[in-house]
Amino acid sequence: QTPNEECLFLERLEENHYNTYISKKHAEKNWFVGLKKNGSCKRGPRTHYGQKAILFLPLPVSSD
Repeated sequence: QTPNEECLFLERLEENHYNTYISKKHAEKNWFVGLKKNGSCKRGPRTHYGQKAILFLPLPVSSD
C-alpha cells in the first residue's frame, strides 16, 4: 500500500518545546493528532489547540 495525502502531517514546534501535528488534508478543520490517557488515538474532530492530548515531546535517540 502506498502512502497518500491522508498520511501527510504538518509539524509545529511549540514555544514549550513540544511538537504538534495537524492533518495536511484537513488543515482548515484544525484536526490534530492526539492520544487519550489510555494510549488510544483521539478522533480529529475531538481535538483542539490547548489540549494536553495533542502535545508530543521529541526525545533524542542514541546511536547505540
